[in-house]
Amino acid sequence: MNSTAALHGATVVLGDRAILRGLDLEIRSGVTVVRGPNGSGKTTLLRALAGLAPLSRGTRETAARTLYLGQRAGLLRGLSARDNLRFLASFRGDPADGVGPALAAWGIAAKSANRPVESLSAGERKRAALARIDVERCDLVLLDEPFGEIDDGAAAQLLRTIRRLAGERRSVVIATHGRFELDAGANEVVRLA
Repeated sequence: MNSTAALHGATVVLGDRAILRGLDLEIRSGVTVVRGPNGSGKTTLLRALAGLAPLSRGTRETAARTLYLGQRAGLLRGLSARDNLRFLASFRGDPADGVGPALAAWGIAAKSANRPVESLSAGERKRAALARIDVERCDLVLLDEPFGEIDDGAAAQLLRTIRRLAGERRSVVIATHGRFELDAGANEVVRLA
């Protein structure tokens, strides 16, 4: 099975601190869970895989379109959830016709989908961001603490989505403190100290 992304001897230094040192990791289709205490480098690892954190040493390889969803929603203030997802899809060159159904599937009603994102609750913003998974159709999906700020219904939807992506032979990397039920179905559980 070929990897969709890899880090070889990856070192990331932020400020004067090495966050990751000499990390070797191959991401394959299915689920990879990244665990570790606060400050151990989980977010930095995902950002390095996405090409958002520069490597001081080592190499990054990817053979897949990548979607990075950070701990914050990462949506543009002033735009509605619908307009955000349309903009982000068009930025990638993807059709935006699936935005409405994706938002509805994640529990964002049409009325809320048309309001500026800053007027939505934190949970609604997070669900709108998670709807990008269904709109942008990337083969490598990086999720940083994706269960934060969402209710039980959205958490169940996220678990179903993760299983679906793995079944479609897409790669999902999840940095999380909890949700230990993910470990049983994961290809690999990466533990950072």
